[in-house]
Amino acid sequence: MIFDGREFTEDLKNALRTGLMALARKPRLDIIYVGADASIESFTKTIIRVGNDVGVSTVVRSFSGTISQRDIICEIQMTADDTESDGIIVQLPLPAGIDTEAALRILPPEKDICVLSAKAFGLFMQGKIPSIPPVARAMMDILRKNRIILFERQVVVLGLGRLVGKPMRVCLEKAGAIVTGLDRTTGDPVLHLRNADIIISGVGKAHLIKPEMVKDGVVIIDGGTSELNGKIAGDADPACAGKCSFFTPVPGGVGPVTVAMLFQNLLDLVRQRRHR
Repeated sequence: MIFDGREFTEDLKNALRTGLMALARKPRLDIIYVGADASIESFTKTIIRVGNDVGVSTVVRSFSGTISQRDIICEIQMTADDTESDGIIVQLPLPAGIDTEAALRILPPEKDICVLSAKAFGLFMQGKIPSIPPVARAMMDILRKNRIILFERQVVVLGLGRLVGKPMRVCLEKAGAIVTGLDRTTGDPVLHLRNADIIISGVGKAHLIKPEMVKDGVVIIDGGTSELNGKIAGDADPACAGKCSFFTPVPGGVGPVTVAMLFQNLLDLVRQRRHR
């Protein structure tokens, strides 16, 4: 089965509209973006479009790539202190010369809808906040709603970054999967891939996974994005779909669901704050 993320997301957006309309006021999402990057600009436009669709006001705070670390931290702090702001996205990567960890440290966990700061991620690991890193939340929702069993299945996670690999390991292990994490230091990944029941990838290297590397009936959840011949490509060669029992393509797979999960995190955090 080849997964259709756009169709899947329509039900998610309907539920979000209902939940957001029940709030006392329309939530506001602030997006902080530094520099110029075509893929980030495209993703930002998608967030704005979906926000308008589900009933969230979005404000983009765009800054030159020459902004100083002091000034961007001040901007993040002012946004965090603004009582009208309900959620904040700091678009990564930040330009060279800006300490990303220092910038993210400013984000209050109750507004960090991407769960990027170390504090928010720690609370997520402890189950103390309702938000989940959005790519991981999207992947887990896809697996759950398509009735893909995780308990005691052999799962290989390619890439151990903060956006995909690290939070997915946490989620999968909580679900009882047997998880092997691979990164660039692991060596030859092929043996692990051939034995995997499920492969989760978030490396960002076009067509890294080839059909001959995987077994028949494998599940591939592809969260990697990169450019190949002027087009967006995933970590898995599309030819892998022929061997898969379930396959998420890039584009059109995990991506649309991830955007919806940003707004689900926003809704959950707003509800938590207003019920304290």
